[in-house]
Order: sequence, then C-alpha cells, then structure tokens
Amino acid sequence: MGRIGMNAKGCFLGIDFGKTNVRFAIVKDEPKLEYFTKRSYDRGSPGEMHRQIIEGIDAALEEAGYEQSSLRGIGIDVPAVVNRDSGAILWGPDWDFMAGASLTKPLAERYRVPVVADVDTVAATWGEYWAGAGKTCDRFAVLTWGTGLGAGLVIDGEVQEHPGNLFPEFGHSRVSDDEWPCMCGARGCLNAMVCGGGIARHGREAVQSGKETILRELCGGEPGTVTSPMVFEAAERGDEVANAILERVAVLLGRLCANVVLTVQPEKIVIVGGLADQCDWVLDTINRVMRESCWLLFKELTACEVVASQLGDTGGALGAICKVRRTIGQSELERKEVAK
Repeated sequence: MGRIGMNAKGCFLGIDFGKTNVRFAIVKDEPKLEYFTKRSYDRGSPGEMHRQIIEGIDAALEEAGYEQSSLRGIGIDVPAVVNRDSGAILWGPDWDFMAGASLTKPLAERYRVPVVADVDTVAATWGEYWAGAGKTCDRFAVLTWGTGLGAGLVIDGEVQEHPGNLFPEFGHSRVSDDEWPCMCGARGCLNAMVCGGGIARHGREAVQSGKETILRELCGGEPGTVTSPMVFEAAERGDEVANAILERVAVLLGRLCANVVLTVQPEKIVIVGGLADQCDWVLDTINRVMRESCWLLFKELTACEVVASQLGDTGGALGAICKVRRTIGQSELERKEVAK
C-alpha cells in the first residue's frame, strides 16, 4: 500500500516478527488495514535490532500518511518468550542474541506511546480473536504451523495468557514413539516432526533410504538439500512418497487436535502460520483422525472443526495491535476507578 495522504485521526501499529521477515501493519480502531508491508531483517545486537524496528515504524507511518504524533500505541510479537511487563526477551532458540534486552522500552521512550510485546503464538491468537475465528465463536484453539508448532486458546471470549509470561503449548506434546530431537531440548515432540524442518527431514530420509520419489530429482540427488516446499511440490505432482509424508504429518496433527478437544472442547481449531496456505493437503485427514480419535466427537457430545485461518500474513500484526489497544483500554478504566 502506498502513501495515502496525511491522516488526522490516530492509529495503532503492529509489528510481527517471523524467522526471516518482519511485518508492519497500521489500523485505526477496527481490524481494517490502513497499511501493511513485509520486509526481511537481520539478526544482530539489540541496538541493531532496535534500529531496524525504528526504521520500519518511521517508514510505515510515512507511507501510510500519518504523523508520528498520531501514533497511539505499538504492539510487537516475536518467536520467543517475552517478559510482558518489561518487554525483555527471556528465551527463544532464534532470539538468544536479544536475551535480557527490552524490545519495548526504547520504543516507548522514542514515540511516547504504550508499547507491548509478547510471543508470536499469543499475538496470532489475539488476531483470530479480533479479526478471525473470534467473530463467530468465543471458544477456540489456535495452532501456529510453520517453522515451529505453537498454540493459543480462547475460552469464553478470553485469550489465555498464563502467569510467569507463559502461554498454552501443544506443539511439544508427544503423539508418536519417534525419538527425534526437538529444539526445546526434549525428544519426540510433535513440533520436531510436523513443521517445516520435520517435513524436510521426512523427505531427506525417504531419499536416503532409496525410495523412488520425485524428491530425488528436486534435490539433485543431494538428500541434505531437501526442503518442505520440495515435499509439497512433489505431492502436487502426484508423488506417492511425498503424499505419504503429508499423510503422516496430518495423522499426527489429527491426534493432537483430538487431545485438544478432549481437554478444552473448542468450537474450532484454527491453523495459522507459514504452512497454513498448505492446509488443503492435510485438513481432511486432520479432521478425520481427530473425529476418529476423540469419543466426545464420534459420540456427538460436542462438535469441532479444524479450519485454516483467513488472515494470512496479517494475523500476527493485527493481534499485536489488538493487545496494545486492550492494554490502553484497561489502563484507562483503572484510572477512572482511582478517580472515583
């Protein structure tokens, strides 16, 4: 979206960090995008990261036609555990370079507005709450499916955020006997088996074992170069090995979804993230396995459907905005209560 002329009314800005790209979004009071863009970023020192964020914010405001004084709040999400009070990074396999540094403090000082930060899975859940599945149901689960498998929950219209800066976590459940090592330090986690890296590993092992598969052609006979997009491409071309890999992934996800239904009885389970646009390959199997594995469903005592998010790339940034808007609203209510 290009420059649209100076806007007098205030705006909120959301920043959504992925593994390699960062997204900037601007809205007014509703989840209707005034501006959205995606750019790559470089990992470095905290100072370098803050420089890139500030450059992105300033460019977004200029392109959207807003003065800096129009900014009312900033929400940020990252693939790491964040101290919700200080904005400091507590832990993240790809974000250890920011450990202990606050994402929010330098921005709050520069722009003089409330700034909040949280893990990307919580932000994605806020996005669905505000602009996605939350429009039609107030009890649902979120699976963020991409380079990792994260989770979120909305119960009775409330996004679940746990004490100690924690959050719902389904991706490190174990639903098979495999011993694949996971980035969390445990073994056999679903996260290690069904995400981008796991799908690629399934493909590499198939090529290494000598199976007849298009993957051998796609990787040029070098198993170590197999990627998850190659597996999906092979499946599109009718490759039996690639289709079997995706079937296995879908079965594991279906078992997980059955466990989620048994635990919290959501109306929907929404898949978001980098692999959500590939859901056509797996949704039918996920739903079938979920229903077959959950007595609450096959006895029709409850109902649940696994669906793909309709928000695409925008969900995380919208969720970060939703969270900072809610934080501002709560602060205003607290001030009114004190003034009484």
